[in-house]
Amino acid sequence: MRNIREVEQPDYDNNSPCKVTTMGNILEVVTMQKPVSPPPIRKIDADHYVDLRTGEVFDFERGDTRADSLQGIRRTLAHIRNLVNTNVTEPDNVRWVTLTYAENMTDTKRLYRDYEKFWKKFLYWCKRNGISKPEYINVIEPQGRGAWHCHVFFIWDEKAPYIPNNEVLQPMWGHGFTKIKALTDVDNVGAYFSAYLADMPLDEYEKLSCARLDVQSVEKEFTNDDGLTKTKKFVKGGRLVLYPAKMNIVRKSSGIKVAVPESMTYDEARKKVSSAKLTYSRSYEVVGDDDVAVNVVTKAYYNRKRREMQ
Repeated sequence: MRNIREVEQPDYDNNSPCKVTTMGNILEVVTMQKPVSPPPIRKIDADHYVDLRTGEVFDFERGDTRADSLQGIRRTLAHIRNLVNTNVTEPDNVRWVTLTYAENMTDTKRLYRDYEKFWKKFLYWCKRNGISKPEYINVIEPQGRGAWHCHVFFIWDEKAPYIPNNEVLQPMWGHGFTKIKALTDVDNVGAYFSAYLADMPLDEYEKLSCARLDVQSVEKEFTNDDGLTKTKKFVKGGRLVLYPAKMNIVRKSSGIKVAVPESMTYDEARKKVSSAKLTYSRSYEVVGDDDVAVNVVTKAYYNRKRREMQ
């Protein structure tokens, strides 16, 4: 079992190992003091693995929610950030659509069936109106009351069309209200959206049966249904306890790209991001059960578009 603890960024050697992931205008740089060795295990199936050092077979430990595995949460949100930032690079070409239910709909299988029907209707509407077929990224989100809804990014190669919400989109969905949002005021959509999925308003969080009393809340700006900017207290990561374990919360169309990390040295990584602006950096020690640090890692994000806007 390994944990992490925050530290100041160390002075890395020029040859320290780095992984750089280019996601549209965003570059993620992960720097390590030591190369990471592969774990001495091999997966047998979904439930078992073998320890290659001893030959013993063990069961994977699985929790009931994604919150039981911080690593699982990080992987899920990182994957969503990767997809969104890699494919949402021109805000004018994108529409963010939210599809909700009027009823307290808790069946995720039905949600996906309903979305597939909606998607076919939407493609027919596009074709009938001379609009090209978009790609999509569909992420489902749980509400405190148990209901589910989904967020969809429709992505075109050209400027996104005008889509009448009340006259076209809402009747096409047919299960509740719909909302269409432009992304012209956000330059790191992946980070913005993953925080949107993870954080939960404090007043909603306090109503959960699993709510903890020792959580910290932060003031955040948000846009309400009337398009007004307000401030509200949010619990960071508060919504993650609502995601069931082993659930695939994101789906995508076939043309959506996934960014692949490149391995390089720290010196090479610095040259690669030299024309971008640093927007976030965090360093932490990876600590074993004996409280001894086994590695120091820095994760940093750079925005090429933000530097161009200066």
